[in-house]
Amino acid sequence: MQNKIIGLLTKLTKIPSSYPKEKKISTFLESELKSRGFKITKQKVSEDRYNIFAEKGIGAKPILFYGHMDTVSIHDSKKWKTDPFTLKINGDNAYGLGVSDMKSGISAFIEAATDTSTPVKIFLAIDEENISEGSWSAIKSNRRFFNDVELIISAEPSFGLGLNSITRERTGRCIYEIKFIGKTKHIIRYKEAVDAIQKLCNFGYKFYSKRDKLFKSKDTVAQLRLVKAESNGMSVCGEAKAEVEVMLGSTDSIVSVRKQLQTLTNDKVEIKSRKTPYLEGYAFKVFPYEKIISKIIKNNTEKEMKLYARKSVGDDNVLATLKIPVITWGTEGGNEHTANEFVKISSLLTLTKMYKELLNKIGEINRK
Repeated sequence: MQNKIIGLLTKLTKIPSSYPKEKKISTFLESELKSRGFKITKQKVSEDRYNIFAEKGIGAKPILFYGHMDTVSIHDSKKWKTDPFTLKINGDNAYGLGVSDMKSGISAFIEAATDTSTPVKIFLAIDEENISEGSWSAIKSNRRFFNDVELIISAEPSFGLGLNSITRERTGRCIYEIKFIGKTKHIIRYKEAVDAIQKLCNFGYKFYSKRDKLFKSKDTVAQLRLVKAESNGMSVCGEAKAEVEVMLGSTDSIVSVRKQLQTLTNDKVEIKSRKTPYLEGYAFKVFPYEKIISKIIKNNTEKEMKLYARKSVGDDNVLATLKIPVITWGTEGGNEHTANEFVKISSLLTLTKMYKELLNKIGEINRK
């Protein structure tokens, strides 16, 4: 198994796939999955950009493994000590762009699902590192693929939480914008003016003094991410702008947070427009096969399973809108999104083994 999975990860690492350049890796994975007996459906998202849906086995409700094919771009090439597109093994660490986030996870579930007779589905998306265009397109245009799915396992990396970690909750994210409208006058007549910069500053003071208690969820955090204002000539500023970035806990919503921000100003708080929807938070307090997964984790890591609420967003949030339980269970590594990204080979092998044990156990249950 080790040679097979390292071989697959080596091939994936060689393929540059930073968004929006996922065509080569999607073509490779389509061929790879076909060679392993999967039925493949491709979905065109935009020019030369495709999601991949794979399935094999019929009968019982399948679990679905999720992975994103894109990586971030290289912004700090001089800091890399190895070639980002050549898997370099040093002890237990394997280095390369995207090996942790998340080509190792993809390698793990493809290898685990290859030899099982248990019905299983795989969804491989583009654009996760951008605005989740691939996942949104999937649930909008190919929702039927998910209809019979019992559990979604995202193979996103553990980000330091360990192989015994299961993320079952995530924050959402939204950006709000406020335009502060003033009334301009010459500076010597400022008392007759309405200073937009002053309105912005007043909002900022209220926001920072109240933000820890402003929202319902203890997991909701917020910050001012942009402030912009300038007076013209010797006039009082007539318009200012602010953007607020909010990570939403599962008990806050995009709408409820907007209402709370609105209490801080008389100027209108708007949701900043973008191509895909912003992401709500989610929480699945229970999920299928929880006891089985807990036992598998204990047997393979000698640690108790730990359940987490993670303060991050991604395609997992999009998939959670299907109301199918989503858990995140991935490899251990480091330096994701930065130079010298690595995955621990031992964690990759162990995760693959645990995925395979889960599929085999589900198969046994289905046959009874």
